[in-house]
Amino acid sequence: MFFPDPPPGLALPASVRFAPEDEGRRSVEAVAREPGTYRLRASAGPLTAQSNPLVVSEDGPRVLWGDLHGHSNYSDGTGVPEDYFVYARDVSALDVAALTDHDHWGILPLVAQPAMWAEIVEQTKRFHEPGRFVTLLGYEWTSWIHGHRHVLYFEDRGEIFDSVDARTESPVQLWSALAEQPVEALTFAHHSAGGPIATNWEIPPDPRFEPLTEIVSIHGSSEALDSPSPIYSPVPGNFVRDVLDRGYRFGFVGSGDRHDGHPGAYQVEPPQGGLAAILAEEPTRAAVLAALRARRVYATNGPRIVLRTALGGHRMGESVSVPAGGSLSAPLFVQAVAQTALSRVELVRSGEIVDGVAVEDLLEVTLQRQVDDLTPGEYLYVRVVQQDGGAAWSSPIYVTE
Repeated sequence: MFFPDPPPGLALPASVRFAPEDEGRRSVEAVAREPGTYRLRASAGPLTAQSNPLVVSEDGPRVLWGDLHGHSNYSDGTGVPEDYFVYARDVSALDVAALTDHDHWGILPLVAQPAMWAEIVEQTKRFHEPGRFVTLLGYEWTSWIHGHRHVLYFEDRGEIFDSVDARTESPVQLWSALAEQPVEALTFAHHSAGGPIATNWEIPPDPRFEPLTEIVSIHGSSEALDSPSPIYSPVPGNFVRDVLDRGYRFGFVGSGDRHDGHPGAYQVEPPQGGLAAILAEEPTRAAVLAALRARRVYATNGPRIVLRTALGGHRMGESVSVPAGGSLSAPLFVQAVAQTALSRVELVRSGEIVDGVAVEDLLEVTLQRQVDDLTPGEYLYVRVVQQDGGAAWSSPIYVTE
């Protein structure tokens, strides 16, 4: 494999040779000599590929790329847990990964197979390497009444609470059971606006366990009907933007929900997938948990778009306090570094697209807009769309009293 025309600011070997024992996987270390955005091309015979943008900067937070939702053949997917984590680490080059097989869906109910759950626990523990690769123990709570949620634990232990057990068959019962666990846990509603089953948003999420929602996955986008590749079989009023208008407060993540053993993979035509961009300086479970709880995250439908937003001095996911009867005016900063050519950057304010900029053919854009007269109860977030349909959504900034 060769690297034709390597960027001058990036030090890396001219070529890499593969041996049979490598099984098609090699790691290459590159050193950036100066700040900038790097796009690395590789060639092997007739095959060529280009990396996602590599942004080197002292400004802005580090991005950890994660896929927090996917399946193996321990429920309704393919491959075994070991294969899943190998692909996540060595092929998709993820920083964070979780295997979330169903409690009750597949040939054998995972909840009734302690040996299978023990193997998931063991493989999650085996592949966890703080500082390089973070694995999270998880499973999918598969309610066909209230919607699907996956549960993540941040230690090498945790219990499966069954969605068809009368003691844990509702989200409220699930959160109560998790509150009694001696380990930290989070839950995420997914494909919430439509197929295969919409979320019952009449039950308000418990903020102790659900500060985030999965806004996009391989099933499509649950953001809004005007989003790129909206989810199939949408339920009116059930999009994430609708529930934000009801006063719910979430950060946004994307997840693959892939069933082919390929966490972190991205289907380009049409765009299908999902990733969580976690803004954390260290690849550790503690740092990932802190970022998720603080909503320091954003979502993409697969491409690794670098997105930075701030309202005045407030970053995405934060709440801005405004006195009752008062208002806030501040500059909104947006920087997007895309994987392919951009199409547009849009600002969503309290349920409406209020501003948009066409940025055809650009790979990078930096914008600043003045946002005036924000009042308590409002929210705003940024949506970035590539020409090929790839997209990213910042977590909202919320205005409170």
